[in-house]
Parts: sequence; structure tokens; C-alpha cells
Amino acid sequence: MKNRFGAFVILVVVMSSLVGGLMGGNTAAVGASNPTSANEFLKTFSEALDLIQKNYVDNIGPDKLVYSAVKGMLRSLDPHSSFFEPKEFSRQREEQHSKYYGLGIRVRPLLRERGRVVIVEPPVTGSPAERRGLRAGDVITKIEGESIDEWTSEEVVGHLRGPRGTTVNITVERPGIRDPLPFRVERDEIPIITVPYAFELKPGVGYIKLERFSESTADELGQKLKALNTKNLNGLILDLRDNPGGLLNAAIDVSDYFVPKNEMVVSTKGRIESSARSYKAPSLEKYRVPLVVLINRHSASASEIVAGSLQDHDLALIVGETSFGKGLVQSVYNLDNGTGMALTTAHYFTPSGRLIQRDYSGSSFDYYYLASVLKPSTKEREIKYTDSGRKVLGGGGITPDLAVPMRELDRFEALLQSRDIFFEYARRLTSGQVPAASSFRLPLKTDEVASANPEKSSKPIPKLEITDAILEDFKEFLRSRKVEFTDVDIQTNVEFIKRRIKQEVYTSSFGLQEGFKVGVSGDTQVMKALELLPEARQLMTTGRATIPAAQNPEVK
Repeated sequence: MKNRFGAFVILVVVMSSLVGGLMGGNTAAVGASNPTSANEFLKTFSEALDLIQKNYVDNIGPDKLVYSAVKGMLRSLDPHSSFFEPKEFSRQREEQHSKYYGLGIRVRPLLRERGRVVIVEPPVTGSPAERRGLRAGDVITKIEGESIDEWTSEEVVGHLRGPRGTTVNITVERPGIRDPLPFRVERDEIPIITVPYAFELKPGVGYIKLERFSESTADELGQKLKALNTKNLNGLILDLRDNPGGLLNAAIDVSDYFVPKNEMVVSTKGRIESSARSYKAPSLEKYRVPLVVLINRHSASASEIVAGSLQDHDLALIVGETSFGKGLVQSVYNLDNGTGMALTTAHYFTPSGRLIQRDYSGSSFDYYYLASVLKPSTKEREIKYTDSGRKVLGGGGITPDLAVPMRELDRFEALLQSRDIFFEYARRLTSGQVPAASSFRLPLKTDEVASANPEKSSKPIPKLEITDAILEDFKEFLRSRKVEFTDVDIQTNVEFIKRRIKQEVYTSSFGLQEGFKVGVSGDTQVMKALELLPEARQLMTTGRATIPAAQNPEVK
């Protein structure tokens, strides 16, 4: 125990030295007026840690104490400086590198956060799970012969993932098959896809969804743009909603597909001299197409860099909700014991000079959960101008050219979603338990392995019409699940219900993109973006748009 204590104290010393080095001249200036040095404060911390170790009522490991102290230290700086324990840091690096080692399946618990998990979509193409014949709808009941009924979701995923080349034994229950099926699967490298969806919403109009920004994002986007033959499209919708951001370089590379060569994408500036940098678009070849970018309150960081650069250069019409408002840049440092630290080292500015960081002087709860309530008034936000002279606002996120709120679910819709009704009913339908849907057949290679991946099969995807007979069966299903409803509930939400049943069936049968296409058809923000493509074309050709002053009350 004593040696472990010493190791963790060294960790704090290393971190303190690092912070002091980054603070540079300011530390020396403080020392001139305050003789108390950082080492003396560190001595106080070490004494307190020693007393806790010796005298606290319960035995607490030094790792927990030191990690908590470091987290508290960083939390006092800003909302985005953070410390990563070994598992957290490993997970973050996986996301940044766009890969992990596992089976290639996406699972969800049958019960809330615990117990058996079901495979919710066809396994990743070419993955170990696909090669071994695992399917969407399979329920994993055991791992290495041990029941997982009492395991947390994190424990299940932790046992499914592991070093490349190692194996894991799982037991699954499959709808329509009486006996459990055993599988021995060898783990392999699985790519984390950051640009999962790209398709034509209608002839000549492309749609691309970016979920995060990692090392592979720019290459993924480039492949999708080529696959859509973007240069010949009449319009493109780039969806950055719910994208929390990621790597700065990835945001620059994504913007580079559209921003003219040598034009500014973003600039950064911090307290130390090396943090002041300007990033310009380096490439010559660009995609020039009427462009609408969708953002919402959860679009942050790298998403805002892309949206801000395209807006400031009059290259895209920004539609949706005001974004999160994260204008801080973190540098990530590797520390001892497999831990890491993300430390804010600079602010970033859009090409027009906007700093879009929200105020974080209040509590963390206010910052993360009350952003829409506590957003600054227009009078408090700085005004900048795009290349063509349109007004844009700094502070408090990227303000869209046209504000289009997300459609909120009504009471009955929210109830069905919270109970996982559509997911459960889709499993019932695809396993042949809905007589009214007997005409819907999955294309199968054999009785065991489905060839339902549209990327691998040239066969058209079977059509599914949610008929009145299927709706009657759905109502019986609701009664069996003790979901209270009225005929008015069904009639009022019938299109939503039909769409969600079809979406879950297509997701489990043909993959996330086919299910996503169904969902997008009822997405009011996407439909509005489609309507605005002529306005985006006008912006592209003239640098002018009628929307900002006319229809966005925040920009006048």
C-alpha cells in the first residue's frame, strides 16, 4: 500500500509541474507577491492524503483519492478540462482513432441497464460476428458459460471487447429456435464509423450525417461525397445535429472540402505564444453545391467550427437550433498509470472573429442542462459579419440563419418510446409472429445466416406497409404490455406509429442506414432543409440570403 501511495503522489507532482509549465510567466509573477510556492501547497495536499489513508473510517484506495483530487482541480478551471482514469482514457483513444477490438455488434439491454442484451442491427460487414453468423435480434444470455442476468451493461460490453486475436464464448437465444445457440468468436479490429449515413433524400439531393470528429472522419466524408456524385447534385444537406465534436484537425479537414483554398477555417489563441495559430483550407479541389447545414443545441466544438466557417464564408445556410457554444480547445496529455488529462489551452475563433463560447461562470448543471434557458440575450452578444456582409453573432454558440425547433414528442409518443415498444414489436414482426405481416419476408441465404445487408446484396429491400390489420395487432401488443391508450391516442399518432414500427423493422433487418432513412422521412428539420435548398443556391451564387434578417429573430 505504501508503494502505491508513493506512485500516486508522484502522479500529482508530475501534473503540478505540467500545469506550472503551461502557466509560464504568470506563475513567476504570482511568486513575486506571494512567497507560498506550488510545492508548499503540494506538501499540504500530501499531508491531507496521508491523514486520510491512516485515519479515515473506511479503507479508501489512493487511486480513488488522488483521481478525485485531480478531477476537482481541473473542474475549478472550466467545464471542459478533465482527467481520465485508465478505462476512460482508453475509451477516448479508441474513439479518436476510430477503432476498437471486439465482435462488431451493437447491443442494448433487454431490461434497463442490466442483464441480457439483444443485438439491435446486423453485425458490421466483415466483422467476426458476421463471419460466425450472429444476427440482429439474437439475445446474448451467457458469456463464457456464465449467466449475464445480473451484469451491468458496462460489464457485458467489457467482456465482449478484448485484445485482438483473443476469443470469447457466448450463448444466444434466437427467435424461432428452441435451443440456445453457442458461438465461439475471435475478436478483431472494428472500425468506429463517424459518417454513418449518406444517401439521396430525393433524386439530385444528397444527405450526409456526421456523428463525431475523429482521425478517420475526413476520409469517410470524402468517400461519401464521391459515392453520392456530389459535384452533380442539386443540393446537399450536412447534418451536424447531436454531434459533440472531437478533433480540431478533423474539423479543419472536413471544412476543407468546401472552404476555398487559403481561406481561414479557424484560428486559436491562448495565454502561451505557441497556442496562437491560424488554420487555412489547404486543398485546391472543392465541392461547390447548394449546401444546408443542420445544427441543434447538442452540436458542439468541432461541429461549431465547421458550421461557423461555412456560415462566415457564405458557403452554407445554417438551419436548426443555436448550437451548444463550446469555444475552448483542449490539449490532451498522457500521464502515468494509463491516465490522461485534457487541459484547455486556447480559445478558437471563426473566420469572422467570433468567439462562440458560452458563459460558464455558474454551476456545471447550469452550463450543461440549462443552456437553452440561460442563453444570453442578443444585446449581450457581439456582432460580426460574413464575407458578404451578413450579420452573425458571437458568444453563446452558432446562431442558425433560420431557427427551426425540433419537434417534441407528445405524451403518448414519449410513453411508447420510453417503454421500448417499437423495438419489441419489431422483433415480434420479424420473427413471424404477426400474421398480418406474413407477406414481409427477409432475403435469407440459409436458415441460419441472413444476407440482409443492402451493401452486400443486389436484391431490392422488401417493402413493408403498415396496414390496418398490423395496427390492430399492434394495439393487442400494447394491451399485452399493459400500455394504456385510447382510440384517440392511436388516431392522433398513427403516422408516427407506422413510421416507428417500419424504422425498427428495417434497422434490425437491413441495418441502421435503411432504418434511418425511414426515420428521416418524418424529421421536420430535415424536411425544412429540403425546402430551403433554393435559398442555399441563392447564397452560393450571390453570397446573399433573405433569411437572416427576415426570419431569424436573433439576427437583426
